[in-house]
Amino acid sequence: MTSALNRRQWGQCLLAGAIGMSQLSGAWAKDAPIKLTLLLDDTSSMTHLPVLLAEQLGYFKAEGLVVEVLEQASTAMSMETMQGEGLFVWSAPYDQLLNVPRKEPWVAIMQTGRTPQLALGVSRKTMSHFKRLQDLHGRRMGVSALDSQARRCVDYAMVLSGDSPNELNHVAVGHASQAILALRNGQVDALCMPDPVMTLLERKGDLDIVRNFRSARESQRLFAGPMPGHSLMTTQDMVRKHPQACQALVYGVVRALKWLRTAGPSDLLSNMLDNPILLDRAIYLNAIDNMRESYSLDGMMTNEAAQTALRLRNVLEPQAKNLRRELGLTYTNEFAMQARKRFKV
Repeated sequence: MTSALNRRQWGQCLLAGAIGMSQLSGAWAKDAPIKLTLLLDDTSSMTHLPVLLAEQLGYFKAEGLVVEVLEQASTAMSMETMQGEGLFVWSAPYDQLLNVPRKEPWVAIMQTGRTPQLALGVSRKTMSHFKRLQDLHGRRMGVSALDSQARRCVDYAMVLSGDSPNELNHVAVGHASQAILALRNGQVDALCMPDPVMTLLERKGDLDIVRNFRSARESQRLFAGPMPGHSLMTTQDMVRKHPQACQALVYGVVRALKWLRTAGPSDLLSNMLDNPILLDRAIYLNAIDNMRESYSLDGMMTNEAAQTALRLRNVLEPQAKNLRRELGLTYTNEFAMQARKRFKV
């Protein structure tokens, strides 16, 4: 794509390519499966559930895709891997895309989470008298990584309460299992993580949830607009050269989102994903109930949601405000629109 193309023209080009390939999808899926690598930070995180379910339920296979899931320990590692040979898609918070350098023009091809899909909890052992965010002053706040949406959500909440994020002692706790140990061993006083970590710790009596970023209503109230969670992102080069792979991936995930929205307990348990930290079936169902509202309905990103994410970034990182790309170039709804029509969501 050249800079001369505006967003509408660019979207039309994408749509034309996607439609052309989707008309041939039956023969293509049968004769020429395409291999694609999906990068994500932690397979145990329920932020990735729609994507992992699409694989589990055979929806990718039905679209002619062979998807390899590859865990990446950090954002920097994912960004480096994305530059390699092959077809790569990254499952990460949409607002992560806003800080990608302009020389690496990436784009979100669908939204999988319509809220940040996080919860903030405080330790019952060390913070039993918690009443307000100011009580976190000087405390150790556990987040998956220092450059994570969890940290940004907590910092933004602090700013809105009239405090400075500098009052917090941020601690990178890594993956889910490490986060659980960090809280239980007293290495952190509070934790902001996705499920199943937060539901598990709450059910076991280790912490109390004090901010629920999984809830669309609470997220709307805190961020003064819809704050997006995870998206599937790739390079504009891949969108241009491999629209059929992008469309097939979106088809599979939107189909999984539709399944997840109406799946009952028996459906969920019969398709329960392997999860090393979550063996209790009742807690698994409870965690899905807590997260269900956070999942996208149809994969579409709204301009209002993108604007909310940009506002958060600009408040927390004003020095980078003028370095960011035009917002309309950071996402496309063309593939999700086709999936919405096909699966009637």
